[in-house]
Amino acid sequence: MIRMFVKPLLAAAIVMSAPFAHAAEGQAQAVPATTLNGKAAFVKPVTLRGKLGDGDIQVSLRTKEQMEDGVEGEYFYFGRSQNILLAGEIDGEYLFMEESENGTDVSGQWDGKLADNTISGEWQSADGKIKKPFTLRVVRTEEKAKQKSASNGKTAMPSRQ
Repeated sequence: MIRMFVKPLLAAAIVMSAPFAHAAEGQAQAVPATTLNGKAAFVKPVTLRGKLGDGDIQVSLRTKEQMEDGVEGEYFYFGRSQNILLAGEIDGEYLFMEESENGTDVSGQWDGKLADNTISGEWQSADGKIKKPFTLRVVRTEEKAKQKSASNGKTAMPSRQ
């Protein structure tokens, strides 16, 4: 039953990035290029950052090869090296994903709603015993470059426009 909701939820993650489709000229964005049958098709993967419970996380999502198959990606907690796999669907403004820590077994599920450049909702463990709120915001390419540079101990250069 959980798996039948995966496709609708991942589609929601893609749609949530739609507000960035008309970003200012000259700024590279990880945003959808077009909308097909109510689903946004991404030229590049989208990166989101936010909170899962009390933890700071970064999520990377991209459409599957066959867009109608939904989205896939991974996330990690800052300060930890493990990537946790994600797969799911988007249905209108709703996102549903399942996660797997080992690549085989479902270890949790995400149920969220898209609003502007944010996805928020509830994560729960596979057995449903643990539940945590999550809120994720789309990270623009320019922000990612600055943060990557800062994490390498270098000073980020301002962008030229």
